[in-house]
Amino acid sequence: MSLEEPPSDIRDQAKQNYEFVKGEVVTEEKRSILSEYQVNDFDSVLLITSAPRGGSSLLFDILRHHEGTCSLDGEHDRWYTLNGICYPTFESDVIPADFESFDRETLLADLLAEVGATERSGDQTHRVDNTVIRLPLQFPDRDLPYEEIHEELLKGASLNEILEGLGISPLQYDEYAKRDANSPFKTETIEDRPFVSSHSYKRSLTADDFERTLVLKASGDAYRLPWIREQLFPETDVKVVHLTRNPAASINGLYDGWRLNRGFQTYDVGSLDLDGYNGSLWCYDLPPGWIRQGKLIDVCLMQWAQAHRHILNGRDTFENVLRVRFEDILTDTRSTIKEIIEFADLGESALLSENVESPNKVMTTKEPRSARWRDREDLVKSALDRADETYTEVIEELEYTEESEWI
Repeated sequence: MSLEEPPSDIRDQAKQNYEFVKGEVVTEEKRSILSEYQVNDFDSVLLITSAPRGGSSLLFDILRHHEGTCSLDGEHDRWYTLNGICYPTFESDVIPADFESFDRETLLADLLAEVGATERSGDQTHRVDNTVIRLPLQFPDRDLPYEEIHEELLKGASLNEILEGLGISPLQYDEYAKRDANSPFKTETIEDRPFVSSHSYKRSLTADDFERTLVLKASGDAYRLPWIREQLFPETDVKVVHLTRNPAASINGLYDGWRLNRGFQTYDVGSLDLDGYNGSLWCYDLPPGWIRQGKLIDVCLMQWAQAHRHILNGRDTFENVLRVRFEDILTDTRSTIKEIIEFADLGESALLSENVESPNKVMTTKEPRSARWRDREDLVKSALDRADETYTEVIEELEYTEESEWI
């Protein structure tokens, strides 16, 4: 299959600035790795797939603390977007398995651009390189002094102060994941703004690190599984964790995220008239059959049901798939993570064990508590009552038919 890529001034500007940063600004060590390797050079990949607001950010954060892994600093959707493998090239986030009309070598190189290896000692230089690499994706319409920013960050300068000096609110970067803006931002970016998380236990890659397991996570991959297997990793040992969460909790989290002015925007799809939403950009994944007009809560239900429907349809593309309930991660963290570690053949990790005992709060829209969805129970249930056959089939296949288990 082949499609003509639509022009995008924002993307073209982002690519131009990104190529400059990658080739001229980051450290020589990083440039060397990026010139010699691609993301498919890893011996094995652990792919976490789920619906949005399904707990995958927490699971990803736990697993990336394992000292036998490498990972990006968040979701990898942005690299598909940068390369035009997204809406409006496609009508939704579904990428057909036979789609070949893209620069595979460039995409595989881009996916490696911010990957680091987990190590307790960490590496400031790696974090600085990644920060500057991602600035063109965060602010594609700005020509920033990347070399000066890189130099100042290596000296220990505060990124917030640098951004403020350039007339950019820190709220549009890391702080955006922690608190809300007064109103929705209307500026389109290559990357959802909240996904700028890093941690101090990462260092730059070396040649030996490609023997490790690469951990990948992006909710949009629910719609790409056959394409990922056939086009990106046809010869790589890929294990898939299908993370599920009950529909009420996920739908409630999606509804929060759409309304909290926290930057979960993904696409400019034109005019939207959704009851319950006053923003101008689409948020989260773009499922097939998406609507411009209707009720926001129904869109949230569609996003949950369609994501899991496509995962269930595409999982047979991979030989090794483990289904895990997010509810089990919350109630029996140690045993559930142990099961995943054994499935991925990762072995023991002191750093991961410490994180399991005290997991970070990752991408929470509100303070976590059990069955928070019941705060708007009537609204959520009204959507479930209107749900179509896809929803009914998915809850049966995922065994979420007992409401008493919806924590």
